[in-house]
Amino acid sequence: MKTPLSSLLFITFLIVSLLLLVYLSDEDSLHAFERAEIYRLDQNTDSVPITNSFEKKETPDEFELTYGWKDFKGKNHSMNFSLSKQQIAEAEDEFGYYPEELRTYLEESIQIMRDEMMSHLTRFTSEQILSSKYARYISMDNVSLKDFSLKLSAPPSISQEAKVEFNRITDVINQEKEVYLQRIESEQEKKRKEFLEKKGFRFTGDRMDVNYRLIVLNNRPRVKQVVEAMRKESGKKSLHQFLELMLAFIQEIRYGLPPLKEGDKVILELWVPPKVLVNNFGDCDSKGVTLASLWTNFKKYPFLLIKIPKHLFIGVAIPSVGGGLTVNGIRYTLCEVSGPDLIPPGLITQYSLHHLQGGNYRYELIR
Repeated sequence: MKTPLSSLLFITFLIVSLLLLVYLSDEDSLHAFERAEIYRLDQNTDSVPITNSFEKKETPDEFELTYGWKDFKGKNHSMNFSLSKQQIAEAEDEFGYYPEELRTYLEESIQIMRDEMMSHLTRFTSEQILSSKYARYISMDNVSLKDFSLKLSAPPSISQEAKVEFNRITDVINQEKEVYLQRIESEQEKKRKEFLEKKGFRFTGDRMDVNYRLIVLNNRPRVKQVVEAMRKESGKKSLHQFLELMLAFIQEIRYGLPPLKEGDKVILELWVPPKVLVNNFGDCDSKGVTLASLWTNFKKYPFLLIKIPKHLFIGVAIPSVGGGLTVNGIRYTLCEVSGPDLIPPGLITQYSLHHLQGGNYRYELIR
């Protein structure tokens, strides 16, 4: 007969066992993430109201910018810096492309191969005709720099035999032409990718997207003065404190989604860092690249741009304060950049956490 005490102990044992199973199941689902240091952003997380202030004055050569923002403790900060119009123009010129410019480039670069093909096919066809016993009845017609045709003029008595030979030569020439056309097409695709890679894009198979790392490396020198102004404003701060200050600054930049194209120029929904700063405007990708450009001026620590569907956030290689991710033995503190809520380092949104746990992400390493 069971006593009330033994029944209570048995029920307690069952509850503890179930909780342990749930915990282990959660642990298995986190893969490379340390469960104890990934925090969900929920209704219990306090956020600081956005108070971004921004002033822009234009001179003939530059823009003078004044930013004001709050840190995660509610303290006000402000700084002044300038961006030259030349810096902004250079940043915009080296990223993005005009389809008409690409078409012209490909036409010019491939024309040499087309000319070589026609020269080769003309010689090849002449050799094929001369080696035939019906050479006197077959000739090249309508010869130009772009094309030519074959003409058969055989008497009725041998027309059938000559026609067979004529068709054979035509097939051989078409096969030779097809080999050349495939070579031209392959070279054209190679040159297309080379052109676009110089314009700030990259390819994964046939898929084209933005080369974030190149954008950061190109623009890092252009925003160095912003970091210097922030350091002057911040005074003496620890590594974590400076990250908090810089992250709050980026989060308070107004959120806006860039278009796929600006006018006729393809930019694939990214604004370069100087444009983000001079307009106080950017989306998660544009803000993430801007933060990477700023932070790597301050410290040359590894930096991750983490891409998930329709969103981007970052990881900074400093001792984790909250949510973290380990990549190749290096621990990264995870941070949201998009705003408008101020979310401290180590906290990520439920949406970001969901994709991390599911392994539905890719990252780019910036050094």
